[in-house]
Amino acid sequence: MAGIHAKMAMAAMVALMATSAEAFLAPQGISLVLTTKSASSFKTTRPPLRGPHHVALKMGLFDAFKSATEKLIGAEEANLPNMAPQLSAVGTGPLTWTAGVSEIPDPRHAMEDAWFAGDYDYGVFDGVTGAQKSEFGDLYSYQLSGTTYGILQRQREQKKPIDPLVALDGAFSALNDAMTVGSSTACVVSVDTKSEPGYTILKGANVGDSGIKVVRRGQDGMMKVVYQTVPQMHYFNCPFQLGGNSPDTVDLATRIRVPLAPGDIVVIASDGLYDNVYDSQIIDLLEATEAQGPTAMAEALVGYARQVQEDPQVVIPYGLEAQAAGKKWTGGKLDDTAAIVLQFS
Repeated sequence: MAGIHAKMAMAAMVALMATSAEAFLAPQGISLVLTTKSASSFKTTRPPLRGPHHVALKMGLFDAFKSATEKLIGAEEANLPNMAPQLSAVGTGPLTWTAGVSEIPDPRHAMEDAWFAGDYDYGVFDGVTGAQKSEFGDLYSYQLSGTTYGILQRQREQKKPIDPLVALDGAFSALNDAMTVGSSTACVVSVDTKSEPGYTILKGANVGDSGIKVVRRGQDGMMKVVYQTVPQMHYFNCPFQLGGNSPDTVDLATRIRVPLAPGDIVVIASDGLYDNVYDSQIIDLLEATEAQGPTAMAEALVGYARQVQEDPQVVIPYGLEAQAAGKKWTGGKLDDTAAIVLQFS
């Protein structure tokens, strides 16, 4: 039974201060026209959630981009450090997997992260807090999530090639046509067990600083991150984003293709996770909860991330990136967070 993220009520305000991701602003001298949402704007109908859902975090560990990150990063450049490890064909047939989801809102406002988790298709969408919002209807991230999921389902129903990039582009175009207000990052993947015999392939697209990590045990028995998407940033705290005044399009997405092996764990999340939790800590949490399944792993990642977000003294990945950008930052970064964990066997 497929599930799509439902809105959560605003939680109690806390005394922590944190910045929100910035909407893209045009350079001085360039005039952009703000669109308003029409009454006929696309709305999604979300099916009920599948399985338990708890606290989750945004992910987006910035990769020490310097001045070059102020320029648009094309798909070719973004893919260079994203090469997936090669695998021999798995002769035992397609892998099987289970999925778990966890989420938590920023207590200062209603949840702006959206996600979907189907039988084969998964996505996380981080609504940009600093972007313009409509006074009615669903947030842009929810609409982008629901529309992308709907297109993927139509691809399957019509027995067309399953292409997350095409689905995301179709959703983005539909929202543009409806003049929908807002902007969002997007990470969409599908598990492909048919197109390449002997392989199970994770295929997808990522725009912005949400993303995926593939964790695998090596011959030494130790878990390590063998693949991760690289966050796409215009400048510090301003990720690539679809919608609003942003010049970004789906053409700039990082293409994802990762051959999977038995035992692999895939984390798909918004930047609330990666801004606050280091890779070594993610691995420790996955190892501690691996035997309990993907829901427990997702809850562990999200729960720990929220603890870090509320710690005023901790040094986090986002803080290191802030220092590299000449900004001052101490403590955790409070944020909406959504995480999906897939466990393969």
